[in-house]
Amino acid sequence: MTGIETSLRELINCYQKVPINQELFTKIVSLGTKVEFQAGELIVAAGDTESRLYLLVKGLVRKFYLDSQGNDLTHLFMQEGRVFGTHNVVYGGQVMCNFEAVEPCETVCFDCKKVQELMVAEPALTWIYIGLLEETLRHKLMRETALINQNATERYVELKQMIPTIDQRVNHAHIASYVGITPVSLSRIRRTLREEV
Repeated sequence: MTGIETSLRELINCYQKVPINQELFTKIVSLGTKVEFQAGELIVAAGDTESRLYLLVKGLVRKFYLDSQGNDLTHLFMQEGRVFGTHNVVYGGQVMCNFEAVEPCETVCFDCKKVQELMVAEPALTWIYIGLLEETLRHKLMRETALINQNATERYVELKQMIPTIDQRVNHAHIASYVGITPVSLSRIRRTLREEV
């Protein structure tokens, strides 16, 4: 099995509610195209009109927005095994956010329309899609809850628990943006946490 097939099989096993036979698995694999991105490269830019799903096989991706003053606001970091796409961040036909490769990334890219056509023909695939949507909603709710109920230190600690190597993999300005503070405040938090150990 190739790396792409292994990643797809792990994803399917995580979300399937009904068995996926080898024939359907082969159809899913045939819809995907391997696409690599360099660190710092935009995978999707706000304003794009594409409709694609990406399975992140290797690397780290950052989802971010630009506010009206041009400030870069990090919304989410995604690791290997996660699926992200433009289909659920579209308004008025255009993508509303940016997805950036934080480090070299290997993805499998799927055309949303072809995936939806396959779901109509193969209802078992719909359960996987529902599982992915539920996970997206769960992450969104967790993020909103953290912004309302946690202070910056708690949000940073939680991010470190989700991605222990985040400090070595991501620009600290992006981490600060995710936590909702300035890079200087993040440095203070990191120093305080080191001193407490």
